[in-house]
Amino acid sequence: MVYNSSLKIYDFYGAKDPTIVYYGGKYHVFYTGANQSGGWQMLYTSASTISGLKTAKRTYLSKIGESYFCAPQVFYYEPHGLWYLVYQDGTYGAAYATTKNIADPTSWSGPKSFGISGNMGWDYYIVCDDTNAYMYNTPSDGSGNLYIRKTSLSNFPRGWSKPSVSIKNTFEGAHVYKAKADGKYYLIVEDSKDGRYYELWTSTSAGGPWTQVAEKWAHRGNLSYNSTKWTTNVSHGELIRSGYNQKLEINDINKVDFLIQGTLSLSGEYQKLRWDLGMIRNYK
Repeated sequence: MVYNSSLKIYDFYGAKDPTIVYYGGKYHVFYTGANQSGGWQMLYTSASTISGLKTAKRTYLSKIGESYFCAPQVFYYEPHGLWYLVYQDGTYGAAYATTKNIADPTSWSGPKSFGISGNMGWDYYIVCDDTNAYMYNTPSDGSGNLYIRKTSLSNFPRGWSKPSVSIKNTFEGAHVYKAKADGKYYLIVEDSKDGRYYELWTSTSAGGPWTQVAEKWAHRGNLSYNSTKWTTNVSHGELIRSGYNQKLEINDINKVDFLIQGTLSLSGEYQKLRWDLGMIRNYK
C-alpha cells in the first residue's frame, strides 16, 4: 500500500513521520504535512483497513493551533485515561496534547510543555515500563547522538531527568517497542550513511543499554516490491503495535508491519521532497 498525498494545502509536497495505532475498529494515523508556503503541520486520518488509508479524509489538527508542529507519536496513557500526542514544535521544542477521543481530531488540547531543556532537537518518542517513562530524542547539534531522559509514571508528563547519551553515531527517528514473543525491547533508529535506512538494537530494558542487532535492518538493499517501485529510502516511520497503550508492545520483531515515509530521490530543497507513506514488512 502506498499512501499518496493529494495536492492539499497542508500536505502539498508530501506526507511524513507517521504514527499509527489500531483502536475502536480503525487505524488512526497522525503525520507531518509539508505545505506549499514552507511550513510543517500535523494531520490526522483514519480507516478500518490499511488500504483504506490511501483515500481516507485528512484533517489538519487546527485545534492544537501552532504554525510549526510535526513528528507526532500517539499512545493511550492508562494512568491518566488520556490519549497523548507527543510532537516537536516551535513553542516548547518538545510538546504534547491530550484528548479522551482519538477519533475526533478537533478534540485535542495543546500545546503543553514537557518542561525539558538541554540537548533539544527533534523526533521525541516515549515508551513506558511498569515504573518509568523514557523519552528519546535526537539533538540538533549534528553529533549523531541519541539522548534519553526518564521520569516516574507518577510524575509523567513532567519531572524528567537530565539527558544522557543512549547510543552514538546514528541519525534520528528512534522508536522503542517491547516484543511479547521474547520479552525484549527493540530500538529502531534511522541512519543516513547510505541513503535513509533503519538500524535495529535490543535491550532487556526500555532505557537500555542497547546492543546493535543490525546496522541495515530496513534498507533499500533488502527491499522488494509487489507493485511499483515507490521508494529507495526507508525513513521516519512506526511499527504497527499489538496494542495502543504507553508500553508500545508488538508481537514479534521478526514479523512486523512498518509504516514508513519513502521517496525515490533525496535531491533538492528538503521542504519540497515528495515524501509518501507506505507499508513494508519483514515477512512473507
